[in-house]
Amino acid sequence: MSSMPVLKNAPDEGRTLSFLSGNLAQVDVAKIERELNRLWDSAGRAAGEEDLAWKPVIRACALNMVLLCEEENERKFEGLLSEITVRHPCRAILAVIASAPVEKVEAWVTAHCHFLPGRLDKQMCCEQITVKWSGTAFVSTGLASVVTPLVIPELPSWLFAGSKQLTRAVIEPFLSYLDHLLMDSRISGAADGKINKELVISLISNLQIAMDLAEHAVVVDLAWLTLSAWRKAIALAFDHTDVSILPARLQAIETITIKYGGYAAGFSQALLLATWLTTRLKLRADSGQVSQNQTNSASKSGLTALFKSESGSQSVNVILHEADNLSAGVNSFEMTFGDGDDKLNVDFAGGALKVSNDGSEEYMELPWSSTRDKEGAGEPAFTELVDFAFEHSAKDPIYLAAAKGAGDLLKLISQGSK
Repeated sequence: MSSMPVLKNAPDEGRTLSFLSGNLAQVDVAKIERELNRLWDSAGRAAGEEDLAWKPVIRACALNMVLLCEEENERKFEGLLSEITVRHPCRAILAVIASAPVEKVEAWVTAHCHFLPGRLDKQMCCEQITVKWSGTAFVSTGLASVVTPLVIPELPSWLFAGSKQLTRAVIEPFLSYLDHLLMDSRISGAADGKINKELVISLISNLQIAMDLAEHAVVVDLAWLTLSAWRKAIALAFDHTDVSILPARLQAIETITIKYGGYAAGFSQALLLATWLTTRLKLRADSGQVSQNQTNSASKSGLTALFKSESGSQSVNVILHEADNLSAGVNSFEMTFGDGDDKLNVDFAGGALKVSNDGSEEYMELPWSSTRDKEGAGEPAFTELVDFAFEHSAKDPIYLAAAKGAGDLLKLISQGSK
């Protein structure tokens, strides 16, 4: 932000300056739009006064972003909004769910301002509206009735379901005004890495929401976006470049082994990668050959499943293996074939994905990522994934097929654990 001016007309200008500085100003819930217009009008008039050291501001908005979260994560998502507004001018609406003995709805407004590239005389500002519902029994229709009228018509509109209360009943009241649903099916769990029944049920529920609501909105799953590079690298092995495995050998696949880190979150990513491949190959899980397996460490769990083609002519053993000392997400991929001793491997190497088979290798460069640059992590940072999500404006039938395949496989595990 620029140096703050000394203002002559303290009450109004001070409130406007506070607003442009990123401070929350509480407003009457019924007068949110009126208060925002007054603050922007005040900012415009002040910027035109030569005796004020006020830098002119540009009010920018290219999309709507509604973020639904619990009070405990409010600061985290405020930080996310502050970062993404630098690259994606938007009207940001933070819809917060809080526990309290008395039900009430409160609202605040603020702005996120950033200097234009190469310009220190102008700032681009995006507005943020925070609406907080407090009470003992949350019903989303009440919060949605306040939030959805604030969405600017005719602009792309996103709902980021960051809430733990991720159910169809919670999300649906928002979707009459919003056309994109951003979610994250990476489940979290205890640090012992075990995939217990509760986590399996949670992941089934998340994937089912994605499929159920795909008719109402473009569904984008951050867990799926982390797999984009892996899917491209695996496909790269079957083209006509260096590794160049004949596509016909897809019918000779014998085993697929995926190693992952990040405990339960990594498991959900590995599962989606596996079901992406099996659904593309038109393979289905054998209901009698699916199990949670214990790996070398008794405290680490994974999954083994046998997939077969409809004709029964092809059987593929899929192994998801949670291993020690690996970064979060998918870490390696191995494919063996029944018609030879060679193995297709995809691994991290020097900030790229190394694709190798039978002495041949090629590298697929990965987009720059702050976490990979600083920590050597395989997947992008949370904010970078959200940036990537905004590039997806059409429905993705391949993701939906993989999500259905993952859900079906998890249901077999759930049934087997009863």
